Amino acid sequence: MFSNKFIYLLFLIIIASLEIKIQKHKNDKQNIYKELLELYIDNREKFYLKGREYIMKQQNKNFNISNVLTIQDKLNYLLVHESPENKSEIVDKILLRNYSTKIIGRDLCVPILKIYNNVDEINLSELPDKFVLKCNHGSGMNIVCKNKEKFNLEEAKNKLKKWMNINYGLASFEYQYINIKRKIFAEKYLTDDIIDYKVNCFNGEPKLIRIKRHVDGVNVNNFYDLNWTLTNIEFNYSDFKRDVSIKTNKPKNFEKMLDYARKLSNKFCFCRVDFYEVDNVLYLGEMTFSPANVEMNFNNRSISLYLGNFLNISKIKESK
Repeated sequence: MFSNKFIYLLFLIIIASLEIKIQKHKNDKQNIYKELLELYIDNREKFYLKGREYIMKQQNKNFNISNVLTIQDKLNYLLVHESPENKSEIVDKILLRNYSTKIIGRDLCVPILKIYNNVDEINLSELPDKFVLKCNHGSGMNIVCKNKEKFNLEEAKNKLKKWMNINYGLASFEYQYINIKRKIFAEKYLTDDIIDYKVNCFNGEPKLIRIKRHVDGVNVNNFYDLNWTLTNIEFNYSDFKRDVSIKTNKPKNFEKMLDYARKLSNKFCFCRVDFYEVDNVLYLGEMTFSPANVEMNFNNRSISLYLGNFLNISKIKESK
């Protein structure tokens, strides 16, 4: 007889197979997930390897972890060989608060207003006029409410239901998300013109800060070095622009931001630590280990190699 654990794992694999959009024959899809299920049970590292190879192929990206040079190569290597269990508490957007308290001594995250197990528990009367609804177990699962009277709760619930049915870790093969207990939470709304400071840390040291902000309908993404000088690093996405005309002042809490990022990322080869600064108050947004699911298209390969040089994975290699 199959154990409950085996049945649960099989269920997760089936859910993931429904979420990943692939252009393959149905039987081919069934075969790949049968193989992945067997690997998950028998050889976890081979499962990690096969899953990353599979998802990168679906993105039409190169997958190389035998001769790792670029930032993409090295982040894929870490996804395969670095323990995801050590990261689950951190990528869980609710439990991150516990990690922040343990490492920094206090909760730096945006205040939580309510936590829900499902959409039926959401009660607008308990929430302020402005708030943000989020799922804790993945990326991009956010709904912003700027006016409660005009807020379409049913539409929001439909989106949240869909997100709650996704095992994000299996859908994206980002393994740190697999075992997160899925919840919805309402978070304090900070400001209209939010700036996201994404501190990229390599072996516990901040090296680059990506500024993400929405200006005139465009997602502006500028990279600054530690001297707050705009770099020539640029994404190769039509909707993620580098714009030298958009000047972003260095945050008042910049040194504190770097210090916190250094402490929070200290035990990992790579980690991106995201902050907001509103009314001179610093907030921790999230921490991530595989930005954009390692897609990270830059305007030329030299940037991928340049960033890859920042990342030393020798300790992980030596442990294998």
